[in-house]
Amino acid sequence: QHQQQQQRQSVIEVPPSATSLYASKMELVRQNLTSGGLRIDYCLVYQLPAEQQERTQLQAELKQPPKEDESKAVKNARKRTAFEQNITAAGLVLEKEVSADGRTVFAKVHAPFAALLKAAEDINLRLPLSEEENQERLDIMAPSLVQSIFNLQNLQRVLPFLKLMQSGVPEEEDYFSAVFRMDRIKEFRNYDQEDRFFDHSQRALLAFHILNGIKYSDKEGQVGVQRLLNNGAYVDAFPLHDSKPNPNPADGDKVGDRSTLTDAWAKFLRFYKMQPFDLIRRYFGEKIGLYFAWLGFYTMALVFPAVVGVFIFVYGISTFQDQEDAKQLCESNLTMCPLCDSCEKWNLSASCTAYKFSWVFDNGGTIAFAFIMSLWASVFLDMWKRRNAELAFDWDVRDFAEEEPDRPQFKSKEIRPNPITGLPEKYYPARLRYAKYFTTVATVVFMLGLVIMVVISIILYRLAVRVALFKSSDDPESTARKSAGIVSAITASILNLIMILLLNRIYGSLAVRLTDYENHRKESAYESHLAFKIFLFQFVNSYSSLFYIAFFKGQNTGRPGDYNTFFGFRQDECPEYGCLLELTIQLSIIMVGKQTINNIQEVVIPLVKGWMAKRKAAKGEVKSEMLMPWEEEFLELQPYPVLGMFHEYLEMIIQYGFITLFVASFSLGPLFALGNNILEIRVDADKLCTVYRRPPPARAANIGVWQSILEFVSFFSVITNGLVIAVSSSYITKLVYADLHGGSLDGYISATHPLSPPSVTDPNQSDCHYTSLRDAQGEKGLFFYEVWAARLGFLIVFEHVVFLTKALVQYIIPDVPHAIELKVKREAYLARSALEGTLDADGDGELDDKQGLKRQQQKELQQLHSRIEPQSFGSLMTSTEDDS
Repeated sequence: QHQQQQQRQSVIEVPPSATSLYASKMELVRQNLTSGGLRIDYCLVYQLPAEQQERTQLQAELKQPPKEDESKAVKNARKRTAFEQNITAAGLVLEKEVSADGRTVFAKVHAPFAALLKAAEDINLRLPLSEEENQERLDIMAPSLVQSIFNLQNLQRVLPFLKLMQSGVPEEEDYFSAVFRMDRIKEFRNYDQEDRFFDHSQRALLAFHILNGIKYSDKEGQVGVQRLLNNGAYVDAFPLHDSKPNPNPADGDKVGDRSTLTDAWAKFLRFYKMQPFDLIRRYFGEKIGLYFAWLGFYTMALVFPAVVGVFIFVYGISTFQDQEDAKQLCESNLTMCPLCDSCEKWNLSASCTAYKFSWVFDNGGTIAFAFIMSLWASVFLDMWKRRNAELAFDWDVRDFAEEEPDRPQFKSKEIRPNPITGLPEKYYPARLRYAKYFTTVATVVFMLGLVIMVVISIILYRLAVRVALFKSSDDPESTARKSAGIVSAITASILNLIMILLLNRIYGSLAVRLTDYENHRKESAYESHLAFKIFLFQFVNSYSSLFYIAFFKGQNTGRPGDYNTFFGFRQDECPEYGCLLELTIQLSIIMVGKQTINNIQEVVIPLVKGWMAKRKAAKGEVKSEMLMPWEEEFLELQPYPVLGMFHEYLEMIIQYGFITLFVASFSLGPLFALGNNILEIRVDADKLCTVYRRPPPARAANIGVWQSILEFVSFFSVITNGLVIAVSSSYITKLVYADLHGGSLDGYISATHPLSPPSVTDPNQSDCHYTSLRDAQGEKGLFFYEVWAARLGFLIVFEHVVFLTKALVQYIIPDVPHAIELKVKREAYLARSALEGTLDADGDGELDDKQGLKRQQQKELQQLHSRIEPQSFGSLMTSTEDDS
């Protein structure tokens, strides 16, 4: 404290030159230090009334005793005063600075080393052990043959282009770690160097933990800066960025982790580079690091299905002109029955081009691609679990189990003893919560019903447009009549996309309000319930029209003389080229259009907001280049979203559904998803580095509830892809017909377009053909049941084969790599050795002292080397595995 006081005095006693004072202060500012030379760990911001007279009145009211009818501004000021007094009482250093306009106040918080140590012990933070502890381990974890083959340095020798993909940011060295303990501080790395013991992210994490534990009132639950943020006492609370995104060394700007990330990660021209995950985690925390690790892993995994999908598409393009059934249709003279009650008859050959093109997405390769994608989804999730286990170990969050504090918004109704500890705790009765759940469920069901009504409206729109186009011309060969099906499908898809985006925005806001209304106690429960609501709605909203086209459209339309109607219209029929191509059109427009609009929003909106903020700051009393870093970040950067990366996860999950649930109908889906994700990574990175204030670091061991949602989508995709091929595709029908006719498709078009029954007396529906599997009498004959039996058989075989193969893959691929299991056990052993100080290393039943343990380890290491030196590389791996 004496040194800190001398530092402050030395700063204050600078010669009274305005230039020298500013230069001295800026030198500290560039290092994110207070006027006393202390590191700024957190910045709290609040705003005073705009008018000087109101500020004076506020100060006068604060000097008076508290009153019941005080304004909210006065109550918040009293809370801040008490909170800041308790901050200093807790041993933290608080320094305030007022903006030039006198309205915005910045409270800069420094957490001393002792306070950080105590907080690290409170939250069970894992820290690296000393170099001595790491070097004195038995090296039983020799690389396996697969690890040696796929070692990055070995691969770079074979594939030189891999060097270009490296981010250029050095990876962090591997080390063993242990849960921090104050009484064993000397066993941890850099224990004697306060500036290096914790990195910036850890300091911010610990400072935020301390601030959330400080009371601002003696009343129950009135504790923590997060509650003050929700009450409006503070406008924002954030750790400062460590540098400018694009520093200029000539101006004295330092290069920090932020500028390194901006240059090596956040620029789109770096799209081919690997992401510097260790630096992302060190700067933004594990929770954000895991999002980008998952997104990067997902993007790399898309390369294989994208390439296969392109091959399937090229195969369809190269062979669609040679199909026998297409030739029959184009050369046919069949007169088709009208598509509506007021329409006229038309020639089947008018749909020649569209029927030929349907082969591009409805061919034999479609079945293989659907099977491959179903297995890919399973392998992707299993491999991600392994990758997640590696990251959790490397980032020291493997056994992370945070004791969550209550949400600031949680409101209890009574106090009761905890059933486990017996201590009094806040409690919200179950009967009240279930009543709120009932309200929530009713609201969600209403919104889902609204989505169904929108889908029905779009179906009616498509029918009306198709009828209108047929009536617009009397010429059967007119463009309007020929393109009626395609035009109605495309315009309906665009309209559906607009409604999806509109309803998503409305329901997103409603879901947040409903989840707030449910009054969840823990943040994890809040996030899970919110994710489930929004995903359920977006699942129905985004996929309902696709489900209709794939599984319901044209399945029960009737026959001439006995057509089924829907709201006065004849039921929607599949066009002559089949429903699969229409499903492809709908899926491509919704998926690609949704991704394009989202990317435009993510790029343009932050740029506009940033430009407006800078413009507003430029009109202030202080020029932008004269602003302090905390002022610049508050005025020119956007606050980090309250829900964090929630919407980014949701966007990727919906995309994952598009490329797995209906991939059988759109083989190019993975390619479009790959291109979108390459852009998404850099856009999200740029937002974090240049658009948002630095987010509060948060720990996490996995991606949370999103893993369960991914597993549900992957499981459900097997069923949907089997149904798409069995029901929507005409491939099974062709196989059955060819099998019944000696492998030939001769007469296939006539068989699937029977003549209207003789009993039909309506001249507009008699003596014409219609699309169906019925016989000449209009009944469901033997061919109809043979086709549906084949479809059902295919569905059963397809699903059983895929599910059994998925189960086999999951059995073969363990969730945690064997090498990580060994490292976890080894780390636990070393941690006990370092922190407990004694172990029974020689197995004699008596505890050994720590130095004796180290001598025992050295002896075992020498013995191990003497056994393995003469052996070959293959036998080395066998012996070390046995010894382990």
